[in-house]
Amino acid sequence: MFNGISWNKPQQWHLDLSSDEITTQERIVSIVFFAGLTALCAQISFIVPWTPIPYTFQTFAVLATGVYLRRNDAFASGFLYLVMAAVGAPVLAEGGSQLFSDGRLIASGGYLLAFPLASALVAEGLQRSRDAGTPDLKAQMVCWILAMIPVYLFGTLWLAEFYELTFYNSFMIATYPFLIWDFGKIYILLYITTNVWTYSKDSADEA
Repeated sequence: MFNGISWNKPQQWHLDLSSDEITTQERIVSIVFFAGLTALCAQISFIVPWTPIPYTFQTFAVLATGVYLRRNDAFASGFLYLVMAAVGAPVLAEGGSQLFSDGRLIASGGYLLAFPLASALVAEGLQRSRDAGTPDLKAQMVCWILAMIPVYLFGTLWLAEFYELTFYNSFMIATYPFLIWDFGKIYILLYITTNVWTYSKDSADEA
């Protein structure tokens, strides 16, 4: 299992995890692994007084899922994470285990529901680079931006509904404070995918 992955060449891992030749068993393990990574990163969180939404590394894991897995697998991993939260597993920020409370989606639920779509959109951008055999910066940038739009939109809309706020107030309270935070995560991943990774097995073998 995973015997085709060049463990000594981290810049090439993504070629194997997103390969059409990956087995069903390997795909399942990858999907479960990144769902677990999202849960783990959700525990790295801290609360600040100006927003009810905790700062976490959760979105970093969500984006990384799309970076490594192909589109359908990335979506499946995000969906699995939501299922774990829905059934009460302690996978949310600060050990939270309830996606729904009293039959109602929790305040940050809008952000969470957009995670599978965000991962899939990032995966689409990375796949274009793999198909081209070279970093496609334009395609990646477009997909990074598109990936965050549903997260911010769904999250802001639901938070406004949950706390009976205007869309503007909800955005300023729970989305605006995270823009720089999320951009930092995107910058790190974008640097890796455009400056560290190779998109051709031949060029990686020669390195």
